[in-house]
Amino acid sequence: MSYYIWLILGVLAFVIEMMLPTFFALFAGVGFISAALVAFWLPESLFWQLVIAAVFMIIGAVVFKKRGVGDDERDTVGTHNEFVGILGVAITPLSPHREGEIELYEPIVGTRRWPAITEEGDIDIQTEVRVVKLNGNTVVVEKTTLEG
Repeated sequence: MSYYIWLILGVLAFVIEMMLPTFFALFAGVGFISAALVAFWLPESLFWQLVIAAVFMIIGAVVFKKRGVGDDERDTVGTHNEFVGILGVAITPLSPHREGEIELYEPIVGTRRWPAITEEGDIDIQTEVRVVKLNGNTVVVEKTTLEG
């Protein structure tokens, strides 16, 4: 297989990894890039390209399983749970059926502005909200209750 096909697969895996920060595609991307290097130097060795790609994917799976990444329910790194509880403010009207936008008080994955919906009820502009879950790239929010 030509090296550029492996390279394209590797880049696609890394793009998927950036969209889903769960380390799901990280080692697949490393395996594909490694296979691209083998294909560049040994273009007629499909067997070794496949072996190298598979080895890196298996190493990744074994390393993450041995370290227990994702096994602890309290470990929120790379999961949707890391978003839950973060506060922000609605900068457009929100409802369960109409996506709007919120601005978080602290940035997540490099940005403060996120598309958002509510689970129930409408939320007006400038209302303080709390993230309750993540649905794809859209956060699900609820109004915060004032205590005091």
